[in-house]
Amino acid sequence: MSPLNTNWLMAGLDILMIAYTLWVVSPVNSPDSRKKPLWRIGTALLIWLVLLHTGLSNQVIFAEDISGVSFLSVIFAAVGATGILLLGISAVRKILFDMSQAQLLLMQGIRVFFGAIFLTQASLGSMPLLFGIIDGWMHICAGFLGLIAAFMLMQSRCATKYVWFANLFGLADILIVASTLSLFILEDITPHGSMMYAVFLPAPLWFWFHLISMYRLAGNGLSLNQSVK
Repeated sequence: MSPLNTNWLMAGLDILMIAYTLWVVSPVNSPDSRKKPLWRIGTALLIWLVLLHTGLSNQVIFAEDISGVSFLSVIFAAVGATGILLLGISAVRKILFDMSQAQLLLMQGIRVFFGAIFLTQASLGSMPLLFGIIDGWMHICAGFLGLIAAFMLMQSRCATKYVWFANLFGLADILIVASTLSLFILEDITPHGSMMYAVFLPAPLWFWFHLISMYRLAGNGLSLNQSVK
């Protein structure tokens, strides 16, 4: 699979992730006052995807010889900036903390498709085989565990342990993948490779969805499906 085709494939997967996330956040019967901010969020994410795609395709975002440590620092900075935007913009923060735990976990389910694509790329030689297999299966497991935990919550069962495990596994997956690709295989996948479509758009969002879910689970004395007011 050529780099160009791989880039377009990952860009399309990011669009699917954006659409799925907005669908989970906005039930059919949600009020117009909630739908309007979601349209703005979706537009902002698409604009960021266009900028990311342009930068990666033209290889102008990073120096080709950037070190693994420097690249990992950039990833952490991107995660921090995402957190500032999610929690610093009042309309976005309200949406996140009005959501149920089941919704937060459902948003992880799209990772199953990312895992499948990573396995496909590994089998076609577009990324290191061992990394692609491990990363692919970890993403599939993280997404599937999130769906299981969400289902348990929707069935009103005692799901605390499932929610904790799904969040911790998914969070570990993101941290392990970010560290591995930065410190061990960056030369092989290159800093402008198709993997960066996942690293710099969905992954920071998933990271914060996990943190918010665990915060909701650990504090405030709330039941699993109660929102923060």
